Amino acid sequence: MKHLFSIFLLLAIFTSSSVQAQDSDLVVPNNKAVVYFVRAKSMGSLVNFTYFDGERAIGKFNGRKYLRYECEPGEHLFWARSENRSFVEADLASGKTYMIEALPRMGGLKAAVKLVPVDIESHNMKKITKLFSKKGLVQFTEEEIAELQKEMTEVIVRGMERYQQGKEEGEEMAKLMPEMTIDLSTIRTTSN
Repeated sequence: MKHLFSIFLLLAIFTSSSVQAQDSDLVVPNNKAVVYFVRAKSMGSLVNFTYFDGERAIGKFNGRKYLRYECEPGEHLFWARSENRSFVEADLASGKTYMIEALPRMGGLKAAVKLVPVDIESHNMKKITKLFSKKGLVQFTEEEIAELQKEMTEVIVRGMERYQQGKEEGEEMAKLMPEMTIDLSTIRTTSN
């Protein structure tokens, strides 16, 4: 009986700590903005996409997962790199949550990437909701990000040049606007 009680107690502690950790994802400090980079489709799942905020590397992952990125509100240039580069110009409001979906596309040698700002009113959320229910969050240590930043030095230079070239040529960039906020608790509620 004592053994059974110990198992029950451990289970209760584990369950409550995972719920608290999941709920802490919902908290956005008033002076920050949060952007989720989600990859909900399985096509090209072996290919890593690397994610950036301007000249800063913020993560790299393959497969059906998502990344939580906390940043300063205001203007940002988010982009991803695979065989190609895809850009999103963002204007983020303080204390709000946003989402960008990384869509794999057919490439010449490996999967290409297309970043799509998520507008909850018009975006198909079925696969994203399913992804959040499976808890596919990826996290990186400061050391891992520093190593990725170092590894991506040349990629960042070329990526920023590509962005400037596209702007000069009048290329239309995807936009993530301040009003395109996401209520993550709604997504998690519908996935359970």
